[in-house]
Amino acid sequence: MSGLIGENTGSYPFLNRFSTKTLRQLLREDFTSKEPSTPESDTFITCVAEVVARREAADPSIPRFDVEAGWRSLQTLCQLQDTDAAPAEGDAGDTAGALEADLSRMAAQWNQLQRGGETDGQRET
Repeated sequence: MSGLIGENTGSYPFLNRFSTKTLRQLLREDFTSKEPSTPESDTFITCVAEVVARREAADPSIPRFDVEAGWRSLQTLCQLQDTDAAPAEGDAGDTAGALEADLSRMAAQWNQLQRGGETDGQRET
C-alpha cells in the first residue's frame, strides 16, 4: 500500500514489533476512549491502522470482497422487493434515492481503501 502516513514520515517504526492482535486492541481502546483526540494521537492511530491494513492485505487467508458485485446484487435484490410491494407516494422515492446515494458513497470509499487510500487517478502524498 503506497501513500501511507507511517511510510512517508518514517514515524512509529516500533509498531512493526507488535502483533496484529495487539495493534487491533490499541485501535479498539482508542475508539472506546472518552479522552479527546489530538492531532498527534490521530496520526499515531492512523499509523496503527495502516500497519494492520498492510498486514491484512498481505494475508491470503483474509477474504477479499468484490464490492462492485455486491453492489449489483443488492441493487437487483432491492429492485425485486420494489416490484413486490408498491411504495407509498411521497417519500418512498426520496428514501430509496438517499439509500442508493449512501451505498454508492460507501462503495466508493471501500474501493479507495482497497487501493491504499488512492483517489481515482491520483495518489496521496
